[in-house]
Amino acid sequence: MKRFPFAALGATGVALMLLLTACTSTNDIPNVHLLTFKHMYVSNDSGSGVIYVYNLPVTSSSTPVATVSAGSDDPRELFVDSSGRLFVPELNSSTVQVYSLPLTASSTPAFNLTTSQPEPESVAQDAAGNIYVADIRSGGYIDVFHGPVNGAASPSATISNNAVGSTGLEYPYGIAIAPNGDLYASDTDDINQFTPPFTASSVPSASVAPNDDNYGLRVDSNNRVFVANASATGVLNVYTQPVTNSSTPAFNINVSGAPLLGLAFDGSGNLWTVDGNGVVWEIKSPITSSSTATQVLTGTGGYGIVFGP
Repeated sequence: MKRFPFAALGATGVALMLLLTACTSTNDIPNVHLLTFKHMYVSNDSGSGVIYVYNLPVTSSSTPVATVSAGSDDPRELFVDSSGRLFVPELNSSTVQVYSLPLTASSTPAFNLTTSQPEPESVAQDAAGNIYVADIRSGGYIDVFHGPVNGAASPSATISNNAVGSTGLEYPYGIAIAPNGDLYASDTDDINQFTPPFTASSVPSASVAPNDDNYGLRVDSNNRVFVANASATGVLNVYTQPVTNSSTPAFNINVSGAPLLGLAFDGSGNLWTVDGNGVVWEIKSPITSSSTATQVLTGTGGYGIVFGP
């Protein structure tokens, strides 16, 4: 299982949109059209345990407007839910910190979720408000928290590698809920598709094995599945429906020569990713086989990335 140390956050950027006017991105944030995007949040996985906050729009002279201590347990992939709360999985802690937005330098968690395993990695939400937490504990787990979640919440079910079989949920780094309600999880060997309802006995309805080192995963409004590859090739794989056991990427986008980690859609449907060298890349919408990635930030020390209030 790979670990990626990063440097401190740099100060260069690119102009971003000020206001989200329509739900043009994904179901990663159900009812996203009800939120106003004002900030970009980037987690630093260097061990310093911080989240950097940028005002939108970001320009070449921008610097973080806040640096928030998120503990010393490596904040991983970031997620904003339909209530505008930031979820921060803390590796090695059995904890997902939940913050009210926007963040300031003095922000502290509104509450914490306690996971069934000690290595939470990424978070997703369905249209009913249920929260899902992928854990990269050896063997792989996905906790299901019935919504609306609060500090007293505990997993109502846990999908585990034992339920999935020997080829599934082996370190599930990325997780997302598609607009049709399907659950996708990327791991070191597979991309697993689950269909609802989700229970402890859920098994994949499809399991694609394109390559090793599948990390961040997002699904767009067209049910296309975007998977960041954390090998040295720095490739983004894009799958179209239907996803089956024999699926191959509809197309790939060569982003970086470094591992790709977190993924996020902004309010305009542009896709952003952070690589293992702390570089943030943008792929403009509409995303097609001819799309290219543009380097927009350097030296972020980033791992997870998300847009929100």
